[in-house]
Amino acid sequence: MRRLPIVLVSLLVGGGLAACGGSSPGTTLSNSTTVVNTAAEKAEITSAYNKFFSGQTSIPARVALLQNGSEFKALVTSFANDPLAKNVNVTVSKVTLQGQDKAKVVYVVKLGSAGLPKQTGTAVLQNGTWKVGFASLCKLVALQGSTPSVCKS
Repeated sequence: MRRLPIVLVSLLVGGGLAACGGSSPGTTLSNSTTVVNTAAEKAEITSAYNKFFSGQTSIPARVALLQNGSEFKALVTSFANDPLAKNVNVTVSKVTLQGQDKAKVVYVVKLGSAGLPKQTGTAVLQNGTWKVGFASLCKLVALQGSTPSVCKS
């Protein structure tokens, strides 16, 4: 049973996958140019994390859900092509908005019923869409003990 968390970390980070603005849920903030519905943004961020980690999501869709995704396509492809990745999912427990274009995301990555410890990641607003922050992916990959060069730049 102890081997399962190691296998999970190896799959998640070796194969290459992972995942941030702050008012209370449902609050609408506005200024002279923007109206921000934090509940809707938090739902969009949660959805991005859920889809990014879903074994049912295509590689192009996963790449589109990741900040600067095209730079990480090889890493995302490696993860998605692992047969065990079909059983990976994520549970987002908290999203805290940190300004208009960043959020902190607390989540658990699971393979079946086994999961990694709680992770803290990021989401970023890129081209009008909330995406999983590439720092989240790089942080998970680093758990394996090595960091791909794309995460070092």
